[in-house]
Amino acid sequence: MSGETVRATVYLQVAPDRNTYMPADDVRSIAGAKVVASTQGKSSKPKAGTVEVKLTIELPKAAFLALRPEAVVVIPATLTQPHPVTVEAVDAHDTEKE
Repeated sequence: MSGETVRATVYLQVAPDRNTYMPADDVRSIAGAKVVASTQGKSSKPKAGTVEVKLTIELPKAAFLALRPEAVVVIPATLTQPHPVTVEAVDAHDTEKE
C-alpha cells in the first residue's frame, strides 16, 4: 500500500446456490454462490451453511475527492418505442349525435 491508496476490509458470508436435483452432500449439487451478508469485522455468529471470506480492496485516495458522479446516457432511436396513438374515425357527415 502506497501513501496514495487506502485499504478497506469486508467479511462476506457466502452461501452455496444448490441444485435441488442432486444430493446436498455432493459437490455437483453446487450450481453457484451468493453473498448473503457482509460485515466490517469477523462475524461472531455467521449464518448456518455459509463460508466467511475476508476481502480487502485498495483504492486510490483521489477516488474520494471528486464525489460528483455524472453520466450522460444516450439512447439510440432503435431502442425506443413510440407510444401508439389510437384514433376512432367518425364520418363528419353523420348527423347522428352521440
